[in-house]
Amino acid sequence: MSFQETLKSICQQVPGCRSAVVMNIEGMEVARHQEGEDDLDIEVLLIELTGSVKMAVQAAAAVEGGQVDEFSLSFDKGQLAIRLLNEEHFLAILLEPGGLLGKGRYVMRCQSGELKKELF
Repeated sequence: MSFQETLKSICQQVPGCRSAVVMNIEGMEVARHQEGEDDLDIEVLLIELTGSVKMAVQAAAAVEGGQVDEFSLSFDKGQLAIRLLNEEHFLAILLEPGGLLGKGRYVMRCQSGELKKELF
């Protein structure tokens, strides 16, 4: 399955999912699937958050907490879940404010293996 097919599948499986993106840790988008029009630009949001992703990974390592797998962020206009795929790439989904974040995290975990294969 290609990046596009996998990202589309993620969006279709998660109620309230507005987009799914694979991005590298430097803020460069690898692939994106978006469901309809959105007034929130996920690419800009993720570029702004890549520093936080790096800091979360470094903080966990500094306290010997192990590898960061995922984290989420909720705000007025939506919810964002990020799952690290490897040291250089992560998967992010943007959901509506009432979207099913738990299901999104589950689907991301299930589909991350497929995306990891595509990266190599």
